[in-house]
Amino acid sequence: MYISHKSNVLQHIHETEWQCRRKSKGLDKSEYWTWLASITTQDDNGHDVITYPSEDFTIVECTDEDVNARLNQLGDYIASSPETGTVYNITWSDSKVNCEEVLDMDGKSQSPKVYVKSHFKGNDSDKNVRLLADKWTAVRRDRDRKLAETDYLALSDSTLASNMKTYRQALRDVPEDNADPDDISWPTKP
Repeated sequence: MYISHKSNVLQHIHETEWQCRRKSKGLDKSEYWTWLASITTQDDNGHDVITYPSEDFTIVECTDEDVNARLNQLGDYIASSPETGTVYNITWSDSKVNCEEVLDMDGKSQSPKVYVKSHFKGNDSDKNVRLLADKWTAVRRDRDRKLAETDYLALSDSTLASNMKTYRQALRDVPEDNADPDDISWPTKP
């Protein structure tokens, strides 16, 4: 099983490495094959050589653990923990570590304590930071789209009107001028 993770937070799982990489890059199959062809060259013997560019995620193969069973176990944990909600971070560790404590039939700690040893561990500590970062990423994506809608004016030979300059600058200032990504004050397009 192949696992992609970013800063040790689980991103995608798949039985094949290429599918795991494709999902992590957010590409459909035809886009993936086009991208792969663009980074493939041939060596002196005529063999294909793939030179992967730097990526913001890591892919590892997990052969010493039943990945699906562990994720199902974490799924049960998520369902029984109302404070985690629907978003849940699962972190990856290169070696198996103590994870969630195994409780007895009465839901109490055992003596000595028993833990699930796993590469995968539930982690909610960074959930809110990640959700906020995702919201700001969406805001910047909207801002960039709005700027792109007026790029043809800025790139033309004619002089850009002052109200359009003001609008474009206000768009560039959106992340800095707003404290809440859910309440953005978008400038009005002239």
